[in-house]
Amino acid sequence: MPIKHLENYLSERKHTQSFALSVLSDSRLGIDASYYLKILTDNPPSREPLLAATGGLPLALTTRIESDLRTLEKLRIKPVFVFPGLLPSKRWKQYQHHVEHNDGCRDRRDAWAKYEAGQEESAIKLFEGRSGLQQWDLWRMVLRIFRHRNVEFLVAPYVAWAQLIYMQRHPKSYIHAIFGPTDTLLYPGVDKLITSLDLTSATPSFSFVSKRTILNDLGLSEDQFLDVGILVGFEHSPPFPPTVHEQALKATVDMVKYYKSGHAAVSAFAEHPAVKSMQYPDQYARTRSMIKYSLIFSSEGSVTPLPLAITTPAHGPNHPHHPTAADIPSDLHEIFTHRLPDEIYFYLSRGLLGPQALVWLTSGQIVEPPPLDNGPRATALALISSVSHQFWNNRKVAGNFWFESPAPHGQKFVQHNSPQTVQLAERVAGWNVSYAIVEEELRRQNSSTIDFALCLGATATEKLASRTKGKSSVPNGQLDKKDEVVANVVWRFLELRGFLLNSHTHSPLARAMYTAIKQARLNDKFQDPLYLFLELVRAGVMHGHLWSGRAFSGGPSFGTDDEKSCMLLVMRVLSIVPLNFKPQPWSAPLSRELLVFNSFVRSLTRALRTLLEVTTLNMLLRSDARRAREDLLDITISLPFQSEVNTGFGVLAKVYLDALTHLNNQTRVLDPNAEGVRESKAMALEICEDTFPGVKNPKQEVERGFRFWDIALSAMRQLHSEGAVLRELIDQFEAAEAWLAPMRP
Repeated sequence: MPIKHLENYLSERKHTQSFALSVLSDSRLGIDASYYLKILTDNPPSREPLLAATGGLPLALTTRIESDLRTLEKLRIKPVFVFPGLLPSKRWKQYQHHVEHNDGCRDRRDAWAKYEAGQEESAIKLFEGRSGLQQWDLWRMVLRIFRHRNVEFLVAPYVAWAQLIYMQRHPKSYIHAIFGPTDTLLYPGVDKLITSLDLTSATPSFSFVSKRTILNDLGLSEDQFLDVGILVGFEHSPPFPPTVHEQALKATVDMVKYYKSGHAAVSAFAEHPAVKSMQYPDQYARTRSMIKYSLIFSSEGSVTPLPLAITTPAHGPNHPHHPTAADIPSDLHEIFTHRLPDEIYFYLSRGLLGPQALVWLTSGQIVEPPPLDNGPRATALALISSVSHQFWNNRKVAGNFWFESPAPHGQKFVQHNSPQTVQLAERVAGWNVSYAIVEEELRRQNSSTIDFALCLGATATEKLASRTKGKSSVPNGQLDKKDEVVANVVWRFLELRGFLLNSHTHSPLARAMYTAIKQARLNDKFQDPLYLFLELVRAGVMHGHLWSGRAFSGGPSFGTDDEKSCMLLVMRVLSIVPLNFKPQPWSAPLSRELLVFNSFVRSLTRALRTLLEVTTLNMLLRSDARRAREDLLDITISLPFQSEVNTGFGVLAKVYLDALTHLNNQTRVLDPNAEGVRESKAMALEICEDTFPGVKNPKQEVERGFRFWDIALSAMRQLHSEGAVLRELIDQFEAAEAWLAPMRP
């Protein structure tokens, strides 16, 4: 991200030059994807201020990105997006995580207090900066757009700007210019950088800066500018404590000039209390090496330091800014991470998997931030470590969770190398079902997609399941076609999660899902929500009770405690289903009660999505599937859990049920045929139409939501018939069904 204070300086000194975007026609523009997405999500009109209050992903972002891509296309500019990959090893102290998390929790708590007091504008301002949105959360959505529009992209092994510089300096000139944050300028030899693009105006334009102009104005050498950037602070470096204030840039420039170098300046302040406590000299040296020897993914398919990969340096071959192999530090793994196999970096680069699980393994810690209101991971790690170097098998990974205070000596380790987890990871290799069987199942089930329903249908009886065992039917012993890879990943995933047994037959959970999904309409798209529903039931968080005995705002409003419990259960069940939205920010009521529940749903969705991706990676690294392939992105966008749900559907259900109760003289409907009830239901649906301008066909959506309730109830009854669910829970569902039935449209 940008170098602190530099943008103000560039603006004051008028060092930024602007041109019409048409100047770049017929060129290839390298775009730092993280920087581009941050600009969109942080600034109007594409910023969505209520994300922290609704959960989920931005609703209008897809439309904005597609519009930007069309603008570039009209001007014959070919964008090449580069995403950042693994995090260089800046091992944040746990207390720093907790400070950031506590600040976020405080702002969200204050925002809810203002919203509940009717101060909506003040609440929105506080919600705005606290969406809790991770860039990785957006990747699936963005990569689906790129696949659809044939946009080129790459995920860098580590920092994106290093990969962009490599692509620009490559003899084949993969790109001709870079649009990215100002820290890109820190790398020696980089001069011109595009810092902003205006793609929405009638005459699109861009602005760029020249490092040469900055160096002349500040009177710095290139090496000194690198030092100034590190000391002022940017994404990978905290600011130097002695010069942290409003005039930090000027003070830092003067200091570096006075001491001739950053190293001398840092050494001079070595006894400064803050410098000492932060171990700043070590931090400074690591950051400098991280920039100068940044790792990139080369066109030959290996991860290598940038200066060794650039064959046409900006300087002569023996220039100090162009080091040789002998100059490369031998402890780069201390600065970045221990090295993974190049093949894993390749699969990462093509979008087969997000970096999360790799970051957990390489950093040695899983950081779980607090939910927006105030299991699968160990398996995912085992799937990677079991097919990598022995080093990773023995890697200790600590859990750093928001709900636990940091313990100096009592770290909790994630048991990814326990015998049970390793055994489970090994066991799924028994799924190698050939394309012939997959094709036969598509025909038999009259289906056109590889999904949960198909995979459960293909294993619904012992006879069917027996065909899926053994490897002999797979040509060359490797899965080849995309569809058979996707199907086998889903089967392996279902066994990893205990839905399918080692005999490839159904467990009670799979029978419940299969029984229920057969009753669903295809276009209702209930498969992913139903799977999540069953996982939540198993985890013990799908019920009608309050959390910690406390009722939050936006929950049930009418009736006795038992009636409120019924309504809360219905709201929670429906809130797992994605609403059909129009591409515009949320503008309807909010529910803190549902946001609490949504945090479970989102955390589970992310963990399951990561497990699916890592199951695919494991399959390729084991050579169970053909490894040299061009369809890696097609595979990953064919897997379940492509997006994350917000609280919208539960809020829609609440508005309908509240409106109906209000119109029915403040009491729930007991007899659907009573006088005036039909009219009240029609009016309640009209109220939904008016209250949810951002939802497509709210009336039909209310009915679709209640159809999901039917499916969920069917699954619960199946579980109950096998004694696989607590009596108290099935009683809650039956009570809620009796309460809801007369209220339905």
